[in-house]
Amino acid sequence: MKRSLLFIIAAFLFSPLFAQYEVIGGSGHPYRASKNGITEIYLLNGMEGAQIKFTSSKSGEHQWYRYKESIDDAVPVPCTQSGNTSVITDIPEGYGYYVATPMGTGYVWIVDYSPYVPRLSGLRVMEDEYRCEQLKLITDAVVTPIYYYISGRRNTLQRNFRLTYNTLSWNEEQKTFLPLDAAFTVNELFPEILVDNPPLTNTTFTLTDAFADHFGIAHAVVSEEYRAIKVEAHYSVEKDREFGDNEKHTPDRIESSPIGYTFTAYANEPVAAFYIWKVSKQDNVTGEYNTIVRYTDPVLRYTFENTGNYDVQLEVNDAQSICADIPEAIKVSIDSTRVEIPNAFSPGSSPGINDELKISFSSVVSFQASVFNRWGNLLYRWSDPTKGWNGMVNGKFVPTGAYLVVVEYTDSEGKRRNKSQMVNILRGKN
Repeated sequence: MKRSLLFIIAAFLFSPLFAQYEVIGGSGHPYRASKNGITEIYLLNGMEGAQIKFTSSKSGEHQWYRYKESIDDAVPVPCTQSGNTSVITDIPEGYGYYVATPMGTGYVWIVDYSPYVPRLSGLRVMEDEYRCEQLKLITDAVVTPIYYYISGRRNTLQRNFRLTYNTLSWNEEQKTFLPLDAAFTVNELFPEILVDNPPLTNTTFTLTDAFADHFGIAHAVVSEEYRAIKVEAHYSVEKDREFGDNEKHTPDRIESSPIGYTFTAYANEPVAAFYIWKVSKQDNVTGEYNTIVRYTDPVLRYTFENTGNYDVQLEVNDAQSICADIPEAIKVSIDSTRVEIPNAFSPGSSPGINDELKISFSSVVSFQASVFNRWGNLLYRWSDPTKGWNGMVNGKFVPTGAYLVVVEYTDSEGKRRNKSQMVNILRGKN
């Protein structure tokens, strides 16, 4: 049965837990490979000097037992005891051991691992139609099963193999891909090993037996270099201007045009080779999005002027156009044009409060505002819609009264329009 790999970013470590039993002997440090209920399975590299030590929290003589399949067939084992600690020596492997209750709390199964070290002789990548999302590794290996018994039932010790390779990991803060040493725990080698996250860079795969690795006797098998094809794409979005305090818009939802965007794509180059940006606009009748711009470069600079809803879609392909990554589309909504001229303002009377004539607007592509007195003389003109008039001409405030304000502008549909209104200048007596 196929087994997916469990992805481990950190180093591959085994952490023995505290137990009342302590196993020593063999070459190197014995390793607690598994725990099944109250039975602990220990591996030794050879049985020379093998011992099991037990320390009790209660006083009394310790009685040790050894069993082959069940405690029903257990036989007594002599021990050497000092205080609350006892030791058995010259123990054979392939047996379970325990101290009789109430002294003991569990069982220890001993395995000499040296005859069970797998023979790994080959590792190769097998690509299929799903190779952009999953790789299959085939290994040539001879793995002898390790059995142990609990209550007369035979169990198979789960093997642990370590698969490592190089890949890349996206760093959002730095906006770049960083090298990453990937490691997987593999419990079964047959019929194939599945790598659910194919590497983003060329690499070799290395397979070792984790138990043998612990004893320093593992033989690693290394694949030929794998030429990566998987693509991973990310992007950043920047706007080219700030909005005026008199400009009506909803940040991150509805924008006031014209507004320029810079869309920057990032991918795992050189595997990623082709970039495509598409800007699509929604049809007001059908609701479908139709492509209006297609651009083949990692960076797209585009200015939105017309009212409507837009999708900006990135697609990145590898050099052979086998794999592609299409991140979630970027939504941009442009508001319709609005121009509102206030009825009055009070320059020189209340500094900071309604003391400047500003036109409230949204989505104005071009703009010009003019102020005329009652005789039709031009007093002031400006072309930046975020600016305004402070009510002064030649450094002096104009008299109170009504003035004609004319606004000529191009709306978000490209149409030339104008709007005029009388504006009252109010000023309190000093």
